[in-house]
Amino acid sequence: MAFKKRHIFDLRVVQSQQHMSKSLEGHRNSNSTATFSVLSHGHSRRRFKYYQLRLIWNWFTESLRNYCQTTSLHGFSYITRQDISRNERFFWLFVVLSAIIASISLVLVSLYANRETPTVTVIESSHFPTWNIPFPAVTICNFNKISKTKALNLMRNMQLPPNVTNEHLQQLFNLTLLPVGNTISNDSLQIYDNILNMNNITLTELSKQLSPDCLEMISRCIWKGINTRCESLFQRIMTLEGTCCSFNYFAALTNNFPTKIAYQVPKRPYRVTGCGYPTGLSVLLDPMVADYYGTFFSGFGFRLLIHNSHNFPDENAESKVVTSTRESFVRINPESTYATRDIQRMDLKWRNCLFGNERKLDGLRRYSFINCMFECRMRMTLEICGCLPAYVANNGTFKVCGVLHLNCIIESKRLYSRALANLGASLSRVRRTTSFPCDCLPDCESNLYVSESTMGRLEVNYSSRRSSSSSQTDSILVHVFFSDLMSTRYRMEIFQNWLSALASFGGLLGLILGFSIVTAFEFVYFLTFRPIFNYINRDRD
Repeated sequence: MAFKKRHIFDLRVVQSQQHMSKSLEGHRNSNSTATFSVLSHGHSRRRFKYYQLRLIWNWFTESLRNYCQTTSLHGFSYITRQDISRNERFFWLFVVLSAIIASISLVLVSLYANRETPTVTVIESSHFPTWNIPFPAVTICNFNKISKTKALNLMRNMQLPPNVTNEHLQQLFNLTLLPVGNTISNDSLQIYDNILNMNNITLTELSKQLSPDCLEMISRCIWKGINTRCESLFQRIMTLEGTCCSFNYFAALTNNFPTKIAYQVPKRPYRVTGCGYPTGLSVLLDPMVADYYGTFFSGFGFRLLIHNSHNFPDENAESKVVTSTRESFVRINPESTYATRDIQRMDLKWRNCLFGNERKLDGLRRYSFINCMFECRMRMTLEICGCLPAYVANNGTFKVCGVLHLNCIIESKRLYSRALANLGASLSRVRRTTSFPCDCLPDCESNLYVSESTMGRLEVNYSSRRSSSSSQTDSILVHVFFSDLMSTRYRMEIFQNWLSALASFGGLLGLILGFSIVTAFEFVYFLTFRPIFNYINRDRD
C-alpha cells in the first residue's frame, strides 16, 4: 500500500508569510516613526517659542535693571542693589510703585480741574485809562407815558362807535402804556379794537402819537462842555417801558435821527478823554408836570438807564431816578473785560462764551447775553401770542400785536421775571440747571458801567432863560460822567495753557519722582537705542 508524501512545510508559503510579516512590521515601524517625528516637531516649536519669550524677558529685565542702576529717578537704584537684603529691595519697590501711583493720580486731578475750569478771569490792571472804554448809552424815560395835550387833541378828533363814551377812549389810551397788571375782559378789548379800526389806526401808531416828544422833555444838552443840539445827540427808541430818548445808542440796525443831520451821527460810540462832569453829558430836563396823563410813579421825573451802547435797555441796565427841582450827578466807574487770543482759538464748548460777532441776532447789531435774552423773550411771546410787541424791531415778516393780543402779552410778560423764562421753571429747577436759558452764552468781552448818584436842590436861576411853559422850579439837571481817569480792566484767559500745564505736570512729577525730560529719554534709550548699539558693537567684535 502506497502512502502519499506530505511536506512538513512549504518553503514558498513560508517565504510569502515571512515577507508579509516583514511588510506589516515595517508599516508599523513607519507609522510609529512618523508619529514620533510629528510629536517631536510640535514640542520643538513650543520650546522655540518659549526660548524666544525667555530671551525677550531676559533682555527686558536686563535693560530695566541697567536703567534702575543708572537713572536719576528717586529710589529706583535701591530696587536692584545687591548689597542690601531682599526685604529692603521689596520695600523700595513698594515705595517706588506708591510714588508712581500718587504722581499719576495728582496729574489726573490736575487735568480734571483744568477741564472743570477751562477759563479764568483775573484783574489785569486797576489803572486802565478810561478813554479806552466807550462812553455808556444813557436812555431817559419819562414817568409820564402819555402827553395830556396830545391825548385831548386826539380824543376830540377821533370817531367813536355807538354807545361808546369818552371813558372807553380814555381807557384805550391807558392801554398804550406797558401792559401790566390784571387781564382785561374780552368785551372791552373788542370795543377798543373797534375804535381803532373805525379811525384806521393801529396800536403802535397810537402809542407813537400819544408819547411825549424828546425835544419837549430835553431842553438843553451839553456834551464835553460844549452846547450841542439835542436832536443830534438823542434819538427816540422803543423800550420795555415804552417810548424813551437815548444817547449814544448803537444796538439797533438803524437809527431814528432826522435825515438832515444823519451825516453828523458817529459810526461808533462816543468816548471821552477826561473825568468829571464838564467832560461828560449834561442835560436839562423838563418833566412837563402840567402834561401828565398816565404814569406808574407818584412823583414827577425821569428814569435813567445806563447801559452798554450795543445792548438793548432792559431791566438789567443801571437804573437811576431823577425827580423835579433836583440836580443829579451820576458818576460812572467803568470796568472792562477782554479775552486773550487763546480764548478766541479755544473750542466753544470749553470757553463757554461768545464774542459779539460770532452769532447774529434779529434786529440787533451785535450779540450780547442781554440782547440774546431779550430776543429769546420776544421769540417766546411770538410763539405764545403769534405776534411781536410794538417795541421790538420788525422787518415786516412778523405780525405786530394789537389790542386783542394785550391779555396774551400781559401773560407772557409775567414770565420775564423768571430765570428760565423759556422753560417756565420753578426756583428748584433753576438751582439744578447747568446750562444757560435759550442757549444764550455769556459775553467773552464786555464793558460794565457801575454808577452812583448824588443830588441836591437845583438853583432856579440856572434855567431862567429856558423857554418853556412849565414852572422853572420843575426843571431837572442831570450830569453823567466818568468819575476817574483810571478804571479796572479784567483779562479772561485759559486756566492752563500748554506752558503752564507742562510746568504743573513737571512740578508734580519732579516733586514725587524727580522726573524730567532727560529721565524720560533715558527710559526710551535703554529700551530702543542701547540694544541696537549693543547688537552693532557685537557684530563688529
